[in-house]
Amino acid sequence: MAEKYFNSLNYTISNEDTSLELAALPENAQHVFAIAGSGSRIIPLLSKNPSRLTCVDYSFEQLALAELRIASLKTLGYEDFLSFWGYPPHQLPPDERQRIFKNLEISSQAKKFLETMFNKHDWQPILYSGKWEQTFKKLSKINRWIVGKRGLEIFSCQTKKEQENYLKTVFPHRTWSLSIFILGNAAVFNALLYKGNFPQRNIKKSLHSFYMERFGRLFVQDVARKNYFLQLLFFGSLQYPDGLPVECDPNVFLKAKEGLQKAKVTYIRGDILKEAKNASSPIDFLSLSDVPSYLKPPREQAFLQEIKNVLSPGGIVVNRYYLRTPEDIDANGYRDVTDNFGEAIAREKTQMYSFGIYQKI
Repeated sequence: MAEKYFNSLNYTISNEDTSLELAALPENAQHVFAIAGSGSRIIPLLSKNPSRLTCVDYSFEQLALAELRIASLKTLGYEDFLSFWGYPPHQLPPDERQRIFKNLEISSQAKKFLETMFNKHDWQPILYSGKWEQTFKKLSKINRWIVGKRGLEIFSCQTKKEQENYLKTVFPHRTWSLSIFILGNAAVFNALLYKGNFPQRNIKKSLHSFYMERFGRLFVQDVARKNYFLQLLFFGSLQYPDGLPVECDPNVFLKAKEGLQKAKVTYIRGDILKEAKNASSPIDFLSLSDVPSYLKPPREQAFLQEIKNVLSPGGIVVNRYYLRTPEDIDANGYRDVTDNFGEAIAREKTQMYSFGIYQKI
């Protein structure tokens, strides 16, 4: 795997819409095992009331951030949570953010790192501090310059019908295609983010065609202002409260807060497949993010077998694939249930992934 890429603070929001995992996770699972990321991808899982949640990541920094998110979920009400993290339209004075932080229950090592990070930002929000978010801040400036005002006006559309008409009559499709051609290539992503660890893609189309198709899906899925991923691409930050990540959904937040009262949450630094294989109790739900896209043969083919024995009967594994779908996966002992979640996949807010969802027989 690309340990050098993953072993740092890459994400402070989320490059995934966990609504898909939320749809696949059964209620009241005994043990959920998941990539931690920024913590934004695991908070929604708590809304399904698992008894145990194990968060794994290569990066100590990501685990510390996940701890902070879980601690803020536990302590803060909905409005204060949004304000603490800096989600629009909420604002919080830096001294109040510092006061809240000091009262959160976080491990001493994580707290030391996070306090240094907050001090570096003068106790302003750290929502856009990850490498991924910083990359999109740079890309968004170029994108805005290329597509201009006519491109940005898509965020003024209030209904799907209005946006459909706008796309037909106003949106600058040629300059948008140029923007994707310039920004959506391996050289740019390697230079700004992946540092040579860009996935070894095996999709059968060019990157330009891939991104044009996937963004085309987002433009018809719903109005652009309701999509946090599109907001980041065009503005480098979140501008519209009606398009925030799923952790900010008030119902998901409140259910996650309730679920946290029951769940035992643990944090492990390491390789999620190795840690899952050695889990102390059977796993009912395993969320691998896009880890499989970075595996090399023979592990690329055998990863499902690597963790099969620790899965509960009927246990579910959710794989995201970015630009590379593992080839010749050995799925013996599993059934592919991906098609059962077609509607949830179509609603996913990034559309940059394909999915493989497997259930142990």
